[in-house]
Amino acid sequence: MSTIFDITPGKPSWRDNWIRATYNNAPFHCEANTRESGRRIVEHEFPKKELPYAEDMGRHAREFTVRAYCIVYPSDNDDLFQRDYRKPRDRLIAALETEGPGVLQLSTQPPQVVVVTKYRMTEEERFGGYCIFDISFIEYGLDPLLDPGQEDTQATVASAAQAVQAQVLRSLAPPNPSIGTGLPSSGAISA
Repeated sequence: MSTIFDITPGKPSWRDNWIRATYNNAPFHCEANTRESGRRIVEHEFPKKELPYAEDMGRHAREFTVRAYCIVYPSDNDDLFQRDYRKPRDRLIAALETEGPGVLQLSTQPPQVVVVTKYRMTEEERFGGYCIFDISFIEYGLDPLLDPGQEDTQATVASAAQAVQAQVLRSLAPPNPSIGTGLPSSGAISA
């Protein structure tokens, strides 16, 4: 009888690579996380044509939705496992409300540079010592104004404009009468 699980001795399982979930070094327990992306497709439909054309405009920004929680622990072991769950809760809130991008490390995925779009923290009296965070992140990406790999379009346009201006000035300049006559450029005839 075969099984769908590969339990080959010595082969690491996903649990061997499990990492603690953090955002900007603020740890949290992760109940669930989703990652959403895809391709940006623009569909073109043309008059008198039966077939459309789907144009690929690149990848959608990655979006992450995380269900995180902080919970009371019987003893203080580290910065996440605390007797007072409010300490890791407050640290996570501070990280989520910090301006700019941060590093999101989910337990089974590589780290991502993201920004927080919104979060909701829920505490219920009946679940004392426990709070839930529903957090939305979006991939930070690269600022096109700071990307060194991109062409400096402002300088390119300015250089092209100067070349066109020089060509226009040359074409509008009065003709030089000495061109093609073999006479000196001063225009004077010597005797």
